[in-house]
Order: sequence, then C-alpha cells, then structure tokens
Amino acid sequence: MFIGKNVKLSHYHEDDAKKLAEWQWDDDFINPLCNDMIHPYTPENWEKLFREAADSYERVEFTVRKIDDNRLIGFVDLLDISIRNHSCELGIGFPRKEDRSQGYGSETLDLILDYGFNNLNMHKIKLSVYPFNIGAIKAYTRAGFNKEGSSKDEVFYNGQWVDIDHYAIFQNDWYARQ
Repeated sequence: MFIGKNVKLSHYHEDDAKKLAEWQWDDDFINPLCNDMIHPYTPENWEKLFREAADSYERVEFTVRKIDDNRLIGFVDLLDISIRNHSCELGIGFPRKEDRSQGYGSETLDLILDYGFNNLNMHKIKLSVYPFNIGAIKAYTRAGFNKEGSSKDEVFYNGQWVDIDHYAIFQNDWYARQ
C-alpha cells in the first residue's frame, strides 16, 4: 500500500526538517504551493507540521522517499479530512527541481489515493492547482482527477491575478480505473 516501484510513502525522519527548510527557496516549488503570503519555514516549523499531523484526525502527512536509497524527495498529505462527509484535500510537493518530472509525482498520487480510498474510505479527494502548472495537471488527470471548476482571479501571483482550478476524484471512479 505505501510502496511503489520507485517511491514509497514514509514517516518523518530526524533530518527531514533541515532539508525541507533548505529546499523551500526554489520559486518553482514554493510559489505554486502557497496561495497566500509565503512564510519561510524553519526546520522547527517543518518538524512541528509533521509531528502535529501524527496526532491529528484532520490531516495525515507522509514523506516521499526513493526506494533504492531511501532519500527524501518530497511530501504528500491529506488535509481537512471530513469523517462525516468522507472527503479531504490532497497536497503534494517535490521541492528539488531534479526530483520533478521523473514520474515520482504520478507514483505518489497512486499510493496516496490507494491509502485515501482503501484505508480512510474517502468518497471524494479534491485538490486545487494553478492552471499554468501543466505538469501537475497532467499527473492529476492521468491519476483520474477531473476538473470541477475555477475560482476566477483568486490569487495575486507574480504581479497579476490568476485563477485557481479545482479538481476531484471519487472513490467509485478510482475503483473503476484499477
């Protein structure tokens, strides 16, 4: 369930926070990830994020590691988990440029959707993405996400107003694809 061909979902490791704090400064990573004021996270902030999620029923955080060397390459989370409505929001990030566009995101999506639908019994998993994040959108649609709509001029990004697109995948559609 947590192990794919090239990546695995894992727990927080002691030196992860320091790496994430160093890697967060890549504009191609942090700008599309934040739709509000960018706050520089210290290693302590990153560690707190993972530690608090470990005791939460509203979010779950995984690190993403390569199978062959156990190297940290990213993270994935399910946020705003609603037990009553069986829904949540997905977040995913690969801070280092060399770890993007390698297929790790698609494989991570398969693993987290398996966890969300088979273990948490989610009915709907949703996400938000900028329309210009073409690589991410391709990975989301390959995984079975469908666009549900857009919030027009939602975020001020690089000096202009941009939309945010909303995507979702339903449990029964995911099962049909398996």
